[in-house]
Amino acid sequence: MNLGYKCLYVTIIPDGSRLGHVCCEDPLIGGHDDKIKHALKVLLGARLAEGRHVGSPTWGDADDRVKATNLALLATDRDTERAETLINEMIQETRKLVEQHWPEIEALAQRLLVKQRVNFLETPENPHSR
Repeated sequence: MNLGYKCLYVTIIPDGSRLGHVCCEDPLIGGHDDKIKHALKVLLGARLAEGRHVGSPTWGDADDRVKATNLALLATDRDTERAETLINEMIQETRKLVEQHWPEIEALAQRLLVKQRVNFLETPENPHSR
């Protein structure tokens, strides 16, 4: 959300191989200038927050790792060295975002432990969704 995308909800309800899910606008569709870098940051955000929380690096969802790798390869015309460099740059930028917004991330985690799902969009039918 701090990159300017609308987030519908986030859960810690297991679904298949995932331990939770975030549903937000697709960064590749939005009107941002650097869509691939934004998409990489969105994919990396959960990984870095989880890694900070547990105290060790993790890729979290394997699908996110595959998506990040494919996006980086797309952005670099399949140059694996440049793709790896791009991912590492995005990790550093995303890590700064996670650090900057850590109190908000912790507050959201606390809400998730209580509710398991947090909705971000208020609707007339559900004014208490936040």
